[in-house]
Amino acid sequence: MALLLTPPVQGTIEQWRDEILLEVPGLDIRLWPDVGDPADIEYMLVGRFNLDDMPDMPNLRLMMPMFAGIDHLIAHPKMPDVPLVRTGPPGGDPAMTEYAVLHVLRHHRHMPDYLAQQRDTVWNVIPQKLPRDQRVGFMGFGQMAEPPARVLRGMGFDVAAWARSDRQDADIEMFCGSVRLADFLARTDILVCLLPLTAETNGILNAERFAQLPAGASVINLGRGAHLIDEDLITALDSGHLAGATLDATNPEPLPNDSPLWQHERVTIMPHTARRVRPDTVGPQVAEAIRRDRAGEPQLWVVNRSAGY
Repeated sequence: MALLLTPPVQGTIEQWRDEILLEVPGLDIRLWPDVGDPADIEYMLVGRFNLDDMPDMPNLRLMMPMFAGIDHLIAHPKMPDVPLVRTGPPGGDPAMTEYAVLHVLRHHRHMPDYLAQQRDTVWNVIPQKLPRDQRVGFMGFGQMAEPPARVLRGMGFDVAAWARSDRQDADIEMFCGSVRLADFLARTDILVCLLPLTAETNGILNAERFAQLPAGASVINLGRGAHLIDEDLITALDSGHLAGATLDATNPEPLPNDSPLWQHERVTIMPHTARRVRPDTVGPQVAEAIRRDRAGEPQLWVVNRSAGY
């Protein structure tokens, strides 16, 4: 039994190996490209790795990505027919929760406007809503979106969520399916996108959707860059219909220097920094996935490859 560890998204590959060994002492960990006998590999932890380079591993049982975005793995022709198991904390990632709450509060408290005023040496108090009057809407209500939605609900914000499949919740108002998307957008002043990227969600942040938001709404994209049609966002901002946008994901990444998004006064660009994947948080999830596989127990967070998440 061996685990193939590929180059990580953060830290060194040796740091990741050592952290996983703390969780699974004695585990045979192969560091890419030193695979050894590919027939020994039963588990694979995927970081910055091109599946084009993956050797045939006839006994592979699980693949585990280090990151949330898995659309490129699902779509790859060399993706093996084995379970793809997420390695994020089952109760949501605290880093994503604090990040989503941070940017909702930035827009709620008009921080982009105040920073613009500071640059222009303007002293002006902007009228401020109470949280109960600020309607926050989450596109997606999965492992990454549900925790910040509940935190904001606990702070008194009027929070709702939209999900593609039927979902009920005692505390968060749910809008489910494509037929309810327009209703969800119409009641949303601050929109947070935390959807997975699929064929159905590609380009979902577009002119039609922006027009369905109330005048003065803000958009926060913490999902994938391909969710957003850049030109449609710029048009909606320039028209005054949207008040601002925060983009943690862009298409492509890094964002090209000549992109008009960089210089737009109502856009905040972040270099895809919502989650910083660390070996000490992923290591326990890797250990649990291996334990469950050896014990014949169901995995906690298996990707539905046909659905794309």
